[in-house]
Amino acid sequence: MMDTNTISTMTNKTILSYNGPFYIELISVFGTNIRNFNDTYSNARKKLFKIFIELSQNVSNYSEDFHMVNNVQRIGVGELFLKEFDTAYSFTTKNQVKKTDAEILTERCELVNASDQMKLRELKREQRLNSPGEKFGARIGLIQAVMLSKNKLEFKVDKINEDFSYFSLTVKIDKF
Repeated sequence: MMDTNTISTMTNKTILSYNGPFYIELISVFGTNIRNFNDTYSNARKKLFKIFIELSQNVSNYSEDFHMVNNVQRIGVGELFLKEFDTAYSFTTKNQVKKTDAEILTERCELVNASDQMKLRELKREQRLNSPGEKFGARIGLIQAVMLSKNKLEFKVDKINEDFSYFSLTVKIDKF
């Protein structure tokens, strides 16, 4: 008899793993690979591509760990993981945020997770009309990820020090 933990491990395949600056050119290359990923789940792949773009841009634009290019362009640094399972894909991003932003993101994820599709559409409309500032354009990406995947966000905050935390966000995209 086979151990079920072994089966679970065997069905988990890492498709993409990256840690570093989220240059737009790099996101484009990764995105093209995801879009052209040759599998039989084209609907899931389309959703995965859209979610990938949303969440990668959030890291690029809002990470508190960043590189400056020519002292002009700010490029966020973070991590991303794309994994394939038997019935779903999972896409995870992780980046450094201010402690206060981690608290806001946690509240936002909880609100999005508690909302049905109709409420999500309403929240998205509100965000477009009343975005309170540049940093919180990221809120629409969270809403969009749940609307596309029809799954709840998995998120985690790990304290770095008194001022900063790591924020990890995972979205599951069902194949079927």
